[in-house]
Amino acid sequence: MSSPFTAPEFDQVIAPPSPIELLWINHRGAVLGGIAALVVAVLIFLSVIAANRASRIASEIILSNSSDIQGWQQVMAQYPRTPAAANAMLLTAAALRDQGKFDESDALYSRFTETFPRNPIAVSGILGRASNARVSGHADAAVSSYQQAAAAFPQSYGAPCALLSEARILAQLGKTDEAKRVIQALASQYAGSVSIQALGGGPRGN
Repeated sequence: MSSPFTAPEFDQVIAPPSPIELLWINHRGAVLGGIAALVVAVLIFLSVIAANRASRIASEIILSNSSDIQGWQQVMAQYPRTPAAANAMLLTAAALRDQGKFDESDALYSRFTETFPRNPIAVSGILGRASNARVSGHADAAVSSYQQAAAAFPQSYGAPCALLSEARILAQLGKTDEAKRVIQALASQYAGSVSIQALGGGPRGN
């Protein structure tokens, strides 16, 4: 019972601060600093996304308006990591091959594979070097590059194409047994591929 001489509030039990309140009291500065850092990180992340999107759009516009090596090189120089730059690199390498500049073309194909190793068409860099070797009359180098393409990117669109091209070159070189083994590997690993259809060993459309 309260004493008539004691104020009512003195009878109330004062509860100790909760763990959350203690955390806030003891670490208020660190908590506020952490929140501020998180906000800054989110803003930076959003800024990077916006910048990447702007770069992608701008690079695609330049690429769509380009029809020669000079224009493609502009895309590569200004937006080196974009999908448009990857396409520009392949277009430039092919154009250099058509001009007979095989060394420059090979260097660019190699740069493409190194720059975009996870690109869905990364195998195109090795296939491009193989094509250069074939066109320039270096059959053995072409076979080696086709083997590399099939081994390095077995799940890519280019793997069965590489095996088919390898088999054809081996046949032209008179290496019939080796060509047959490559065809067997092609039929075993890529039974439904377009390359098998090209040999007459796969399903045909109506």
